[in-house]
Amino acid sequence: MKFQLKNLGEVGSTNDVALEAARSGAEDGLVVWAQQQTKGRGQRNHTWESQPKSSLTFSVLFRPNQEELTLLGRFTALGALAVAQAIKAITGIEAQVKWPNDVLLNGKKICGVLAETDLQAGNANTVVVGVGVNLLPGAFRESAAMNYPASDVLSETGCSLEAETWLWAILEAMQELRELLPSDAFIRAWNERLAFKGEKKSIRNHKGETGLFRLLSVSSDGSLLVEDADGQEFSLQSAEVLPSSSSSSE
Repeated sequence: MKFQLKNLGEVGSTNDVALEAARSGAEDGLVVWAQQQTKGRGQRNHTWESQPKSSLTFSVLFRPNQEELTLLGRFTALGALAVAQAIKAITGIEAQVKWPNDVLLNGKKICGVLAETDLQAGNANTVVVGVGVNLLPGAFRESAAMNYPASDVLSETGCSLEAETWLWAILEAMQELRELLPSDAFIRAWNERLAFKGEKKSIRNHKGETGLFRLLSVSSDGSLLVEDADGQEFSLQSAEVLPSSSSSSE
């Protein structure tokens, strides 16, 4: 996988730029990096704005092979795990992945990932993985509506590096993890960094219903395996793990 970097100033959404480039024939490995993003999208219609010099916002274009086409749900984790792996490599500090798409440091969100597919002739021949990382204080507005406590890499690790250094470290991790994508090793890596594993957390499902569940693991299809109060296990395909004062590891 060879990366081709497209460095831009201000854009609405790096995912939109990458998807449009894909429709114009851009190849696997295109990286759209914006100094500022004003209309970034997150999961469940959340917004992700980036601020110049304090954030890292980019999208990577993937052209899935035949094997990867059956595992499209893993591309979101690919982005999140790459960020966590880069943080570990540079700072020595373990980051965790809050299922399915956020990276946490010390329990605070420092990164969000959004993977989007482009369907042509009924086939998902394009996957764009958008990544937004808070690098420095000021990366987000304190008044912004957030679904999880937020922070930045510097505040949580004491590490301050240029955004481009972080970019290439994350891209290198993406390249390594993509080789594992079709294998069980990828799911093992995901579970090793799964936030709140073994803990009870409030989870809101796609219907908006909220309950308390113990997080067990991520399954091979990317769903979250949980246990309810009666000890019954079941999988969640779409849900949101919420901050909760009632979380417990008992």
